[in-house]
Amino acid sequence: MRKRVVKWICLIGLILPMFGTSMTVLAEEEPTMMDLIQAAGYTVDEMHRPKSIVLIDANTGKYLWGENPDLAHNPASIMKLMTLYLVYEAMEQGKFSLDTTIVGNDRYQQMSQIYALSNAPIITGVEYPVRELIPMLLVPSSNVATLMLAELVEPNPVIFLEMMNAKAAELGMNHTKIYNATGAAIFAFDGLYLPEGIDGSTLQTQADNETTARDLAILVYHLLKLNPDVVQYTNQAQVTTMQGTPYEETFDSYNHSLPGLKHAYEGVDGLKTGSSQSGGFNIAMTGQRGEMRLITIVLGVGDWVDQNGEYYRQPFANAAFEYGFTQFSYREILSPGEHTVQDEKIILEESLFDTVRNEQDLSMIVEGDQIHLANGLSTISDNIPQVTQTVTKVKTPEVVVQEVTEKVGSVLNLDFFGSKLGLGIALGIGVLVLLIILIVVSSIQNKRRRRIARQNRGRR
Repeated sequence: MRKRVVKWICLIGLILPMFGTSMTVLAEEEPTMMDLIQAAGYTVDEMHRPKSIVLIDANTGKYLWGENPDLAHNPASIMKLMTLYLVYEAMEQGKFSLDTTIVGNDRYQQMSQIYALSNAPIITGVEYPVRELIPMLLVPSSNVATLMLAELVEPNPVIFLEMMNAKAAELGMNHTKIYNATGAAIFAFDGLYLPEGIDGSTLQTQADNETTARDLAILVYHLLKLNPDVVQYTNQAQVTTMQGTPYEETFDSYNHSLPGLKHAYEGVDGLKTGSSQSGGFNIAMTGQRGEMRLITIVLGVGDWVDQNGEYYRQPFANAAFEYGFTQFSYREILSPGEHTVQDEKIILEESLFDTVRNEQDLSMIVEGDQIHLANGLSTISDNIPQVTQTVTKVKTPEVVVQEVTEKVGSVLNLDFFGSKLGLGIALGIGVLVLLIILIVVSSIQNKRRRRIARQNRGRR
């Protein structure tokens, strides 16, 4: 009986650590979308669960969380952000400005009256500044305003599509195919997509754009880097364009996480929604708390037959933000000054900021003249590099002597030092060099101590 008891105790002793290991692995697994929903306190119907979703940090491009980030999807009007990217890029290059105007023509006016397309009214002969067309693109998702801006960048829509796809490839959007500039298939424009005289025989008029949550996150990351002020057009529940003119219009935002709306979430200030029959309801949302800005892409919520999908998508986006803001932080990892990393003294001239998981190990690694986290989070794209900062390595007297000796040895004819005279001269030179080095190093260290002391007094 005793032997049997001992056997059972031994067996339990073997099994329990296995369970402990399993529990540890499970604890380290990423939460699911529904886990985040529950943690954030939302109640949703799981049938509305997004097809794909991704969450990244906007400062560093760090990938924080996601589900099916590389699933192909039709993003609908979110693709307008690529058109906007090329508009901002053209302004950066000095081709035009926010005050540049585009005159409405008959084609634009007819296009703005197509019922099946989201739009803003455009009147023939009226001058529309770029700064008024951008909010029309972003908030009411005006297809005509989007094409007006696109044709300001490149008058030939066929060439503009080539530019869009080339830019997607350049940014690392490796699973994106763009067939139209607005998110609406070309056939929906009733023959008005192309200006008269442009050959569109190469266009796929029935095709929907195709991308992924990851690729859209990459696009929004670069758009905010190119022009962070874009959120000034999207940070309110309503936007008014052409204010003070006979053509003034006020539009309601479809981003219901903005202040004052049904699903308001602290910090949300943009950026773009999109919906379609084949793509469901989607949102590219950004928001900021303190120094930390997040980007989430939510694709494929709900079903087109239920137009309440524009509300269903918000809890998912909000829950992703809640996870990001509570589990991660963007902060100073290493302050300026002298530090010891890997038993090596270095000097950091500027602070190293990075995005980290709370309670993460902050061990550093020095490679060449760059320092970075040894176990930093991955970025959303290989095109977005890890955060690094330049350092100056502090050389000890021993290292300096060794370097000088090696250099002298490589330059001088070593055969000469084989003689007694050469050996004596070499020893004399070595002693003299060593004395000079010690004096120089001592002077440098004294100056460094005085500089650090001044910095410490300044911080007080």
